[in-house]
Amino acid sequence: MLIALCLAGLVPGVATAWLLRGRGWPLAVAAGLGVTLSLPLALVLTMVLFPPLGVAVAVGSLLAALHAYDDGRVWIGTAWAATACLALTCTGVAL
Repeated sequence: MLIALCLAGLVPGVATAWLLRGRGWPLAVAAGLGVTLSLPLALVLTMVLFPPLGVAVAVGSLLAALHAYDDGRVWIGTAWAATACLALTCTGVAL
């Protein structure tokens, strides 16, 4: 699932860079990086504006964290737990 999420985040940036390659590679790479880096910020803004999405992301992240901890992948579990904390913070839940 983590690979699918990474690919979903990278595909718009790669597509942007590929479409703009005719205008020069430096501009294409800059545009691709901008699109790729703006996706997490757009998700955070969406969770602030629509709190039920933040709750859903937090629940999914907590389940993924528990599964990762159960498999012995401590760093991945910690990253998922941090994502859940960020999502709950965006919804206005005081931790």
